[in-house]
Amino acid sequence: MTKLYLGEDLLASGFIEGLCQKFTGKKVVIAETLLQKLYGMDLARRIKAERVTLPQGEAAKTFASLQGVLNTLFSLGCDRDTLLIALGGGATLDLVGFVASIYLRGVATIFLPTTLLAMVDASIGGKNGIDTAFGKNLVGTLYSPEAIVVDKAFLKTLPCKEKLMGLMEVLKLALVWDRDLWELCKGETHLWIERAIQGKIEIVEKDPTEKGLRRILNFGHTVGHALEKITDYRLAHGEAVALGCLAESYLSFYLGILPAPVLNEIVQRYTAYDFKLPREATLKALKEAMRYDKKQTLGKTRVVVIEDIGKVLSCEGNFCLEIEDEVLEAMWQWMEENYGRHEGEPFSGAARRGVDTSL
Repeated sequence: MTKLYLGEDLLASGFIEGLCQKFTGKKVVIAETLLQKLYGMDLARRIKAERVTLPQGEAAKTFASLQGVLNTLFSLGCDRDTLLIALGGGATLDLVGFVASIYLRGVATIFLPTTLLAMVDASIGGKNGIDTAFGKNLVGTLYSPEAIVVDKAFLKTLPCKEKLMGLMEVLKLALVWDRDLWELCKGETHLWIERAIQGKIEIVEKDPTEKGLRRILNFGHTVGHALEKITDYRLAHGEAVALGCLAESYLSFYLGILPAPVLNEIVQRYTAYDFKLPREATLKALKEAMRYDKKQTLGKTRVVVIEDIGKVLSCEGNFCLEIEDEVLEAMWQWMEENYGRHEGEPFSGAARRGVDTSL
């Protein structure tokens, strides 16, 4: 079972060195360029590890990047006792987790998430993989790291927009699982980060292979992943998830499942962040992008729907509901009316408005 360590200054204090002592094989620190310079080089020196550098962001999650890392590991003579240390955000953890699961049919990993989004979401649950021309995370495995080290010291230097992206994933968790977390998120990060992490762990432990309950974590992601694909991943994941949560909350209301006052409360919370649909997002493009959603069955779109903040409709334990085109069209009309982009507006609503630094 994966061990979770949550604290502050864990990287600087020598904690990682102690954690690595039980691994006797080669050690490889994998991070994107900037993080290698800031932290990876020093960490590799301290634990006598090799280093592998990745492209930034979603560019790391490609077949080419995957092949490059595998080739490097082979050239370094890495064997099955090798330990991979993934240092970075969600894209890095996704790629390294996938590499670890298939290299020599499985080697050990330690995750060091450096963004809030990675701390509360990507590092937890063993999901990993890469993107394809058909959609996000369509090729991957379920393979858990040996340990996850959440060092809150990284949050001190995290850009405000990156904090906002993590908050959007936490708000999604609150919508499907924890009404109290929804309220806690009105305060500073230290008030809710541990509760958010534990909430996701609880869900994953109840359904590790995503056959039922764990599907609730896909709320907002049917639309969100489609928006990312439409923009060729220029739209940030957190922003896409926020728009997806709005869309799927309205869809829940349209189906008569979510009461109007609750929808209004959700809309009011997200309105503060001023997110807008990307210009290239059309109903036709959305439907095309959603064709490859992992929840689809027999070509039918299925989404997670909520009854209240913190409560998902069970759908007899399937936790997702098949919807007709007319429902999707009504949802999209509402989204365009409320979150459509006007001429002259920049790509990112969040970047334009700025983010409260108290997050």
